[in-house]
Amino acid sequence: MADEVVLLDFWPSPFGMRLRIALSEKGIEYEYRQENLRNKSSLLLQMNPVHKKIPVLIHHGKPICESLIAVQYIDEVWNHTNPFLPSDPYLKAQALFWSDYADKKIFDVGRKIWTSKGEEKEGAKKELIEALKLLEEELGDKTYFGGDNLGFVDVALVPFYTWFKGYETFGSFSIESECPKFIAWAKRCLQRESVAKSLPDQHKVYEFIVELRKKLGIEVRIALAEKGINYEYKEEDLKNKSSLLLQMNPVHKKVPVLIHKGKPICESLIAVQYIDEVWNHTNPLLPSDPYQRAQARFWADYVDTKIFDTLEKISKVKGEEETEVAKKELIEALKLFEEQLGDKSYFGGENLGFVDIALVPFYPWIKSFAAFVGLNIEDGECPKLIGWAKRCLQKESVAKSLPDEQVVNEFTRKIFGIQ
Repeated sequence: MADEVVLLDFWPSPFGMRLRIALSEKGIEYEYRQENLRNKSSLLLQMNPVHKKIPVLIHHGKPICESLIAVQYIDEVWNHTNPFLPSDPYLKAQALFWSDYADKKIFDVGRKIWTSKGEEKEGAKKELIEALKLLEEELGDKTYFGGDNLGFVDVALVPFYTWFKGYETFGSFSIESECPKFIAWAKRCLQRESVAKSLPDQHKVYEFIVELRKKLGIEVRIALAEKGINYEYKEEDLKNKSSLLLQMNPVHKKVPVLIHKGKPICESLIAVQYIDEVWNHTNPLLPSDPYQRAQARFWADYVDTKIFDTLEKISKVKGEEETEVAKKELIEALKLFEEQLGDKSYFGGENLGFVDIALVPFYPWIKSFAAFVGLNIEDGECPKLIGWAKRCLQKESVAKSLPDEQVVNEFTRKIFGIQ
């Protein structure tokens, strides 16, 4: 390995794409090693013992971690061609500033667009557009941020373009209409072989987001199965939404949508409550007592707001300190649910109820995400909640509605590769 250049990476990582572009621009041959982030290689753990994350550039057997640091290293070592950073100290400082801005602003704000709702989502869309317009001003009339040639800021920024389709689809807006100069710049970058071969197709990146959001429909499927209701299941292609979906959910244009007698019921918890009220002859999901019913709604809403947000935080952690904080937050939330469960078989008592249906779809994701941060919730921290989840899975309505664990784990690997 002493004479080799090796890149430890995971293909959807925009941070790894930076190194691929940089190495290609410099004409450097290297060995590409795809990491399985659920079972990290001993080489990755040895080369990045602090963060244990990709990408890692290995040169002469020595690791260079953190993507912007690695791109700068590539530029300094292979300085015979295609310089990324200007020689002028001030211009170099400006390039480093805008690259750091891309790290701190674009990815985090973009993530909010597909993980949040309502005012928070609208705020994130506005914030992203403002950030891109600021970058348009910095670009000015230049071909690239680096001038006539691809530079440090271009290499740092263009990988995020692969995520734009996801932002636009889940945010219901057009980045190109708002920031045409920025999109034109990205398309110019893609005409370069170094960029085109290093960036994955936008649709593949979009699939990651779609897979994570599919869990939202599971609640409705369990409720229908519990009530013994026959229904037609239509799988939506969210890259090419059906006219029926657009007609039935014109506000959010999202799944799941329950259609009953030609009328749409949107938002999963609202749809589950509708199912309980309409088909009230069997297996009640909500208690008849108004206070207990209010409590069930509260805890179901807590699932939607707290559990999802905590898992989203875990997927973004950097460094041991952030990881420990996210782990603690997840355990605290799960222990709160254990207290609420008490000695009951289900949150609904002896029978599956509203809170059970709201929470159990998250179980495969909780288990998978926890494993990635070294948290064993099965044997250690939350045995009562795990026992509850396994009881739920013994019910046919749950077992046939939840995704296969392998599918969840595969998607989680992709999520944790984006670092």
